Amino acid sequence: MERLEKVTLHYEDGDLLVLSTTLTADRRARLFFRSVLGAKSLEEQRGYRCPRRRLSLPALTLRVYDWLSANGWEVAGAGDVSTTVSLELERRRSFVRTKKAALKQKIEGSEFDFSRVDVALQNFGWSADRTLRPHQRIGVAHALTAINVGNFSVPGAGKTTTTLAAAVTHLQAGTVDVIVVVGPLACFDPWEKETRAAIGSLIRTRRVRGTARQRQVTYQQVRANELLLLSYPTAAADQMLLLDLFNHHDVMLIVDESHRVKRFRGGVWAPALVELSKRAKVRIVLSGTPMPQSGKDLFTQLSILWPDGQLTGTREAFASRVESDFDDIVRDVMPFVSRTPKSALGLPPYRIHHHPVELSGIQAEIYELIENRFRQRIADAVTWQDKIESLRRGRPIRLLQAAANPLTFSSKDAYFRLPQMEDRAPTLMERLVSYGFSDEIPAKSAAAIELIRSIVNKGEKVVCWSNFVVNLDHFRSLVTQTLGIPCYQIDGRVPAGQDALHSGSNSTIESAEGDDTRESIIERFLRESGPAVLVTNPASCSESISLHSSCHNAIYLDRTYDCAMFLQSIDRIHRLGLPADATVNVHIIDALIDGRQTVDALVEASLASKSQRMQKLLEGAELLPIELSEDPSVDAEGDEEDLEALLRYLLGQDI
Repeated sequence: MERLEKVTLHYEDGDLLVLSTTLTADRRARLFFRSVLGAKSLEEQRGYRCPRRRLSLPALTLRVYDWLSANGWEVAGAGDVSTTVSLELERRRSFVRTKKAALKQKIEGSEFDFSRVDVALQNFGWSADRTLRPHQRIGVAHALTAINVGNFSVPGAGKTTTTLAAAVTHLQAGTVDVIVVVGPLACFDPWEKETRAAIGSLIRTRRVRGTARQRQVTYQQVRANELLLLSYPTAAADQMLLLDLFNHHDVMLIVDESHRVKRFRGGVWAPALVELSKRAKVRIVLSGTPMPQSGKDLFTQLSILWPDGQLTGTREAFASRVESDFDDIVRDVMPFVSRTPKSALGLPPYRIHHHPVELSGIQAEIYELIENRFRQRIADAVTWQDKIESLRRGRPIRLLQAAANPLTFSSKDAYFRLPQMEDRAPTLMERLVSYGFSDEIPAKSAAAIELIRSIVNKGEKVVCWSNFVVNLDHFRSLVTQTLGIPCYQIDGRVPAGQDALHSGSNSTIESAEGDDTRESIIERFLRESGPAVLVTNPASCSESISLHSSCHNAIYLDRTYDCAMFLQSIDRIHRLGLPADATVNVHIIDALIDGRQTVDALVEASLASKSQRMQKLLEGAELLPIELSEDPSVDAEGDEEDLEALLRYLLGQDI
């Protein structure tokens, strides 16, 4: 490209002056500066005065610099402009160098000198009980080579340990002196436990909580080798305080369960974390499911890693690439992303056991009445598609409730957006009232009690899963009364460590000390010297929860069509660190009625069909979107194929 006259940039009164007598005569330049940037011509056609508008002055400078360079002008800067451009050019060169090194390590398998990691870990007194597994050593090597990385290894792969080892190496090298972890409340306890287990007290962990003033004091008192734990709302509320902290310390920013900040537009968490990442020396994002909905979920996570857009480009360009060529995005980001598949963990396979049970009494009547309710709906629909839509509006999850426990109809379910059951048919309502006053035990609950009895007789623990809070309450009471063994419960009503309530500058992060939290309940469950039962739902315990140290049995009182949630719940007891001699048993209770199959058989067929694809997405080495819905009830009630199977079932066709 032919080089044109030199252009000089400098600042004046908060604007950017672009000086060159040839610019105003060039049609392309006129279009860019006047139409795109809103610039005004200077007197005697000496160039343009560019206002900042919504851009910062450095961002405006770099945009002008890039455009001029791409279109053949030689650009020179004066004073602060020269500094701004020089720093940006060095950042770009650094990115290119880092990308090449990371790509060489991943593709060519170039050797990494792990001795400095071993020395750093030794100096910090790293515990022999936390010896890094081969896949974790690879993850540490990648993190130290690519610097700003996404560790998207499968749930249960030991991402916390891997990241902590990388952090210790950075601390030892002096690259950073403070670690800031931002994540959901449920991740705090794992970080605290892992830090204590790996290096004792050489790194001090602190939860940031209390009033705005108390949190400010916490930030001011931060010293070297401290690890701060913040929730997403806290990080957003304290953005200015954290920016000041990042200015006074060399900070390693870790965003745990980073898919929580996947929001493509809007929100406050994502913009705050991107701004903070610009001041961090090292940045790492962690997630076992980085793309729960679509490829666009990666945008914010990649923007945290490289906040100047090196990996993503503009928001609009990224969205377009997701639609047109997502594989190209994956190729671009892979140097900065690592993913350990579940097959690399060396875990023995878990065993699934199905237990058919007959519905009887009032519960059987209620189930059949709910079925008939759906049959009446589809009878009034004309076309096949109308029948499908009629089923969707009728909420198929009602059949799952009836098969699990009719008491679930007695109150609304906020998670699945289900109102309390009301029906014009008096027979159904009468049966529901009768069931509430009866001593009848749901058939699947009764079968689960016998399963638990056989498990606890061997001195073992068991986690029991149900998607409905009312069923959890009822089953916990049943276990306590029938078996008389320790039984714990976790659902959405139990806080995860601390509750965050923000109300302006006086916002308070309330501690849950003195009350049960998810961490304290799990701790007591796992520390029971004998058998114990944990009753919970996947929505509350599908992330950042590990039960595998002493619990190797799971019972499913009910399941939905949400395959991802089912597989993730199994990961709570089937993950890295499982004792070598442990056998993981998964017990699934399936309802029958008069010997015929119920909706549970449809769910089983659906999950069996989906599991191969879903396991590839959740547990495989490839980086792929899972394509879940934002609304949990959509995945729970099935896709179009699931609804068609339900329609055929209601029409009397074979399952």
